[in-house]
This record gives sequence, C-alpha cells and structure tokens, in this order.
Amino acid sequence: MPSAVPKRVTEANAGAQIELRVGELLVVALAGNPTTGYQWEVVDLDASIVKQLGEATLEPSSAAIGAGGLITLQFRAVGIGETALKVVYRRPFEKEVPPLRVFAVTVIAK
Repeated sequence: MPSAVPKRVTEANAGAQIELRVGELLVVALAGNPTTGYQWEVVDLDASIVKQLGEATLEPSSAAIGAGGLITLQFRAVGIGETALKVVYRRPFEKEVPPLRVFAVTVIAK
C-alpha cells in the first residue's frame, strides 16, 4: 500500500536513488525565484514510470514582493521501473544558455 505521506527531496538529495511504490507521491522542493524569469523545468523523465502532477508551485520565504522561496514539483509513481528525474533552473526563453542549476535523482518504482 503506498504511503499517504509524500516522499520529499531537496537539493541535499541530488544524485540519490529514491525508491517509491507505484501510486506513491514524490515532492521535489528546490530554492528558486520566479520573478527573476528563472524556473525549474523537467528535462529528463520517463513518464511511463513517474508522471509530473500539475505545475511547479512557490512557497515564498517572506511576504516581500519578488521574494524567492521553495519551488515544489510533484510526481507520482505510475509504473514499475527506473528513471532519471532531471530538472534544470533556467529562463525558458534562453534555450542556448546553460542552466544556472541542475538537480537530478534516480527514481526506482516498485
């Protein structure tokens, strides 16, 4: 039975292997500030194993206008297997510019 509590990973988990049961949720929480034009974008993921749920959301670090905070992306294990989950922090209109940051883990769904 999948856990009702999602597994949560942060930049401290970069490079790790994350095990999920099919149906289980994974929350990726990474520092960011959308007001700068930068956003976290999924660039590598096998959607037959892990599927992204909705769009990234911001948990602001303060009430100040333009404040950054934690950007969260949610995923659900939907099939058995192993997949890379790689997200990059970049401005979507600057495809030719290397990303400012990269976060990647390996997800193993059972």
